[in-house]
Amino acid sequence: MRALRRTLIVTAAGALAVTLAPTAAQAHGRDPGRDLGREVLGAQDGWAAAEGFTTGGSTAAPENVFHVHTWAEFRAALGGDAARGDTTPRIVYVHGVLDAQQRTPDGAVDCAAYEVEGFDMADYIAAYDPAVWGTETEPSGPLEDARAASADVQDARVRQYVGSNVTILGVGRDAGIVGAALTVRGSDDVIVRNLRLSDAYDCFTAWDPTDGDAGAWNAAYDNLWLAESTHVWVDHTTFDDGQNPPEALPTVYGQKFEVHDGLLDITNSSDLVTVSWNEFRDHDKTNLIGSSNSRVADRGRLRITFHHNLWEDIGQRAPRVRYGDVHVYNNWYVVSDPAAYQYSWGVGVEAEIVADNNFVQLAPGVDPASFVEDWRGEALEGTGVDESGTLVSAGRSWPRRTSLVEAYNAANDPDIPTTVSWTPPHVERIDPTVAVPALVRVKAGSGGLR
Repeated sequence: MRALRRTLIVTAAGALAVTLAPTAAQAHGRDPGRDLGREVLGAQDGWAAAEGFTTGGSTAAPENVFHVHTWAEFRAALGGDAARGDTTPRIVYVHGVLDAQQRTPDGAVDCAAYEVEGFDMADYIAAYDPAVWGTETEPSGPLEDARAASADVQDARVRQYVGSNVTILGVGRDAGIVGAALTVRGSDDVIVRNLRLSDAYDCFTAWDPTDGDAGAWNAAYDNLWLAESTHVWVDHTTFDDGQNPPEALPTVYGQKFEVHDGLLDITNSSDLVTVSWNEFRDHDKTNLIGSSNSRVADRGRLRITFHHNLWEDIGQRAPRVRYGDVHVYNNWYVVSDPAAYQYSWGVGVEAEIVADNNFVQLAPGVDPASFVEDWRGEALEGTGVDESGTLVSAGRSWPRRTSLVEAYNAANDPDIPTTVSWTPPHVERIDPTVAVPALVRVKAGSGGLR
């Protein structure tokens, strides 16, 4: 048992409980009139509480507190094109739904508005059909150049950088941003809370015939991307694909015509991140931690906590980890469509995951052994998943204590090790597993912040 393990009590229902003294906020309640924009991460709330504090824009001067109602106002509040690298403390309150895209009269993304002369997606699909272009090399030539140039036009419209010392807070139950690629790159001390971030739609997804056994369409935009950034808290936010969910996408060359990348990806040596009380819904590639097997600069970084989140009807990556020390606890996983599901915990190169008291609901036909996937390749050293307290409801069965890593190891070779070299710090409370669905259902996602 790790040092993290506190006093453990097995209840009559078989759930694992952890006895801890209540925090001051729990004991005395919160001030209902508090300004959420000035709120900071708790001192024991995961990896983002380590090595200093995560306070976002809580110290912003009055002239750097903004209430925005449009995408243009939002961009201006963050500093516009100069936002990347800016360190001015800011609080941005989002009212209503901000739309980053240009739209057709029927509300669809107006991809034609971003196209440069010489590009048409129908022409692109005809030109790079594997039967015409082949499968050995990636697309090149004037049509590919025009696709990339068109992508740059859209990127200038929908990507917005977030500087350091910033809090972005949705106001009320219906605040959100649609169609944007919100990017925290090279920043420190950022808080994002109480938003619905939806449908980061890429009009110019690229075909790569060398990706995998049959090629793949690869989109460029994440709803929220953290890169080269530290001390980030993402809380009470709902992530989804909006009006373009995976099941609505067509098939081209026998592969899904993917127009989205991740919902929340954390890469490029980002570090000290807490992801709490969020919902990740109806999406394929959900949370990528670490972008490359060869990026050894990520060693000692990518320290991330995921707690009290919901992953419902996602395809994969909940999360997929390379190099990171990732604590995954008190999360709720719901898999209702076996045809769309691949795996949840992806164990990559030098990934060490600690998984405590997670609740997993699997539809009939989903093998518990498929919940874990081994992405180590030949790099077998330095990885592991230390798992405890998991409850699994498979099909219509009552929840049972199950080790998903052991289920994977029983069905596959080589084994994934079941020990890690670190102990999670800054853990205020681990709730009983049996309580997780009710807690997450009531409190997680946008509009649930109180």
